[in-house]
Amino acid sequence: MTTDTVVERPYRPNFIHRFYDWLDRLPIPGWLFLMLPIPIIGLAQHAVAWTRGLLTPGQFTWALGYAGSNLTGILLPFIYVIKGAQRAVNQFRPLLVTTEEEYARLKYQFVTIPSGPGILFFLIGAAVGALSGFSAMAVAPAVDYAFPQMRIGIWIIASGVFFLFAYQIIRQLRQIGAFYAMPERLDLFNPSPLYGFSRYTATIGIILIVVVVLGALLDPTAYESPVVLFSVFASIVPMVLVVFYLPLSGAHRRLASEKEHLLQEVNGRIETILDRIDAAAFKRQDYGEIAGMRTVFSTMREKKETIEGLSTWPWRPGTFTGLLSAIFLPLVLILIREIISRLFGS
Repeated sequence: MTTDTVVERPYRPNFIHRFYDWLDRLPIPGWLFLMLPIPIIGLAQHAVAWTRGLLTPGQFTWALGYAGSNLTGILLPFIYVIKGAQRAVNQFRPLLVTTEEEYARLKYQFVTIPSGPGILFFLIGAAVGALSGFSAMAVAPAVDYAFPQMRIGIWIIASGVFFLFAYQIIRQLRQIGAFYAMPERLDLFNPSPLYGFSRYTATIGIILIVVVVLGALLDPTAYESPVVLFSVFASIVPMVLVVFYLPLSGAHRRLASEKEHLLQEVNGRIETILDRIDAAAFKRQDYGEIAGMRTVFSTMREKKETIEGLSTWPWRPGTFTGLLSAIFLPLVLILIREIISRLFGS
């Protein structure tokens, strides 16, 4: 999972990689295992609430039932951060003129979180999670913290992993720009190797949107006002667009420059052909030569039209439209929900 082909690892991997390596060795799919905390934590908290008399035995509350989703909601996307990153680098491999050992090192650095900085960000996130958990405990109904050690523990672990997740994404966004700068030239006619990173950043953006949407669905009391909902999505949309576009902007500039170079080249050849046609027709009056040059002229004109139609964006058209759909669909659903609630409420 962490590119073990590297002969000498440039740094130690963070502990989170050992967890996902262990997850890969389980007899059940990793995603399924990460779904288990939701029912297990929910049942454990209800059992404590029943024992302490905070709930009637057999009575269930939504707040206790979905508490484990905070943990699942951050551990599950991390699977893609690791595996999707590997696929993106592998797709870009044909553009890298490096030895296999050097490529393995680059891949390791892109996929693998360094141990030291990763632990630091995890601890910062854990501290923020503990503070948030105790703050929520002070104002939440007693039943929500029937099992306070578990509830605070979920806050700590989930927040710590989220900070680790954010640190890794920031690292990778910087590295993607560096990857695009490595090839001497980018081929406009064969952009497929460029698409791996754009698909990766688009998926990360969609994950951010999904996390926000699920947060709204799982905790409806926190998002009762449509104004609050719109403000939450309005704040996340710029972040999603930055995550998607910023690391790809360098490739776009290089592709645009390559397109301009090709157009200048073909324009120069068209100018040369037109000068030769002009000379053959009016200076030498060699009309037999003109027919052949007209064929070349038509070919050059078709080549120019082909180049002008080439995209300088390092992603497939469906990638960006899919991201936009993920961004705006929740907003449309919120608006529809508000319209329906007003119609039925009136």
